[in-house]
Amino acid sequence: MSHTSQRRGLDPATPGEEIIVLAMIPKQHREDEGIRDAMKALAQKMIAHKPHQWLSHNFIALDIPQLGSKQTLLRWLHRVRPEATRDMLFKAVAEKSSVLTAIYTREEDACGLLRDLKGFWLEENRRKGTPISIVLSGLFGDIDKCCRQTGIRPHTYLHSLGVRGRVDRLPNEGKLELVTMCGHGLIAGQRVQLLAERVEKGEITAEQAAEDVARPCVCGIVNQERAARIFKRLAVSPSRSFPGARAAAPPYGTSAG
Repeated sequence: MSHTSQRRGLDPATPGEEIIVLAMIPKQHREDEGIRDAMKALAQKMIAHKPHQWLSHNFIALDIPQLGSKQTLLRWLHRVRPEATRDMLFKAVAEKSSVLTAIYTREEDACGLLRDLKGFWLEENRRKGTPISIVLSGLFGDIDKCCRQTGIRPHTYLHSLGVRGRVDRLPNEGKLELVTMCGHGLIAGQRVQLLAERVEKGEITAEQAAEDVARPCVCGIVNQERAARIFKRLAVSPSRSFPGARAAAPPYGTSAG
């Protein structure tokens, strides 16, 4: 199961715009010997392939009890060398968390990560018996292309059937594209409307609005480039009335490998 399968707004006519990679340790294996080393190695590979955003990107501003004394060190380092902090924080989280997430906005970066993982990392984990599930989330065409290029055969597919019920009470389609970027519901529709109005008035830029909605998403899977484009579109839209979402299912899916 993935919290990314309800995302909306990607168009098969413009492929390769967004692929999310989720790595998860099955609950029964979270205390296995060597599993944390495997997660740290995975974190290094995920960062090496230049994700647009990733888990823990804003953890400096939050209190994460699992990090213990390391958080104090990371906050000090953030003041001295902020460019190095996010990479180190991602690796530190890998020691404690059972989930790693990252979003790639270039198809070749996501495919390159899969190709890298299929080599020594995958064989070593199979040999040691340290299972980590890798899930790709995005347009099925993009995921299928990456899998075919790397010779990986997915074993599970998850596709959203869309929203049913009182869809007239949902935000309109443009706002839903932003709200659904956070699978934990931390992007508020009213916040999106306020920011769109501020962009229209010239009080903030679309890029600043995108950064604002990305801030509460600790998973680091908000596509700020796409969010900025949506805010520009909402700011010039002749009608931003809140109700009006469609119930149609988006062509977005998840593939577990």
